[in-house]
Amino acid sequence: MGRGAVGNQITYKHPKQPLTEDQLRKIFKQYDVNNDGLLSKEELKKAFKGLGSCIPGIRANRGVHHADANGDGYINEDELNDLTKYAGRLGFILK
Repeated sequence: MGRGAVGNQITYKHPKQPLTEDQLRKIFKQYDVNNDGLLSKEELKKAFKGLGSCIPGIRANRGVHHADANGDGYINEDELNDLTKYAGRLGFILK
């Protein structure tokens, strides 16, 4: 935690904490707009854009590459853990 002085006041700056895997899981599930229990590349692209990624299309492709164990091109509930681990390593923070 950083400390700075403003006039005679001492202010504390709290470092922004990266999102947890649980938080990321909830965010990704919100982007399953057709509620089929699967995340498509397009849904992932929108999710990564919502997380603040400058390159959401690439992040979506890499996310599918890292997490799509059955090779169908979608992320299902079982594969969501690997997706959140991938996204967690990227260090997205709350805005």
